[in-house]
Amino acid sequence: MRNNSKIFYGEFIGSCFLVMIIVGSGIMAQNLTEDIAVMLIANALATGAGLFVLITSIGDISGAHFNPVVTMAMYLTKKIKKNLIIIYISAQISGCLLGVMLANFMFELPVIELSQKVRPGINIFIAELIATFGLIFVIFGSLRGGKLTVASSVATYITAGYWFTSSTSFANPAVTVARQFSDTFTGISPSGVPTFIIAQIFGAILGPIFYFFSPEWSILLGGLVAGSVAYFIGEKNVN
Repeated sequence: MRNNSKIFYGEFIGSCFLVMIIVGSGIMAQNLTEDIAVMLIANALATGAGLFVLITSIGDISGAHFNPVVTMAMYLTKKIKKNLIIIYISAQISGCLLGVMLANFMFELPVIELSQKVRPGINIFIAELIATFGLIFVIFGSLRGGKLTVASSVATYITAGYWFTSSTSFANPAVTVARQFSDTFTGISPSGVPTFIIAQIFGAILGPIFYFFSPEWSILLGGLVAGSVAYFIGEKNVN
């Protein structure tokens, strides 16, 4: 059984470094190039690499959730006890907030600066729902393979998520809250935070439901849902 203080510090440090990697690599990319595609490649690769290292190094300490919706999914599937939820989520949020402040400070920016980057639209909402659903589904699907399987699966999925979702796959309420405090490439305006978090919660609820209902049928149904959403978004853009 994991020690509560170790869980807190593991989640705090992991969440802090995760946001430093996300925001810091975005700022570095922004400083080095004006090409948005190059910025996104740099940001995605740094985030994926960072996630792999953080999960493998902290997984045995806290489980390496770094994400409130992952924690809630673990509770709903009885993988952690109810009394641990507050420990996990408080560590994740506080760690993410420290991470964004440190990233800003390292690049000589205001420690806290509200982002002006608006990310609006129902398409963004659907993108975040799909991104979070996919993340939870991937986590549960890879748990049986052990820590390295989870780490590599999550890291590669999030790297891909930067590119196949219009939201760039935040898929994490704590990270979303933190990113509103950096007016840089990876930021999000405060007005968009509630929409992202609601989408993430819905996605996180659907992930384990689909997986445990039947892995085979859930893959088929997930593809059908994603295809239908893509079709209607395409029809809307054409019209």
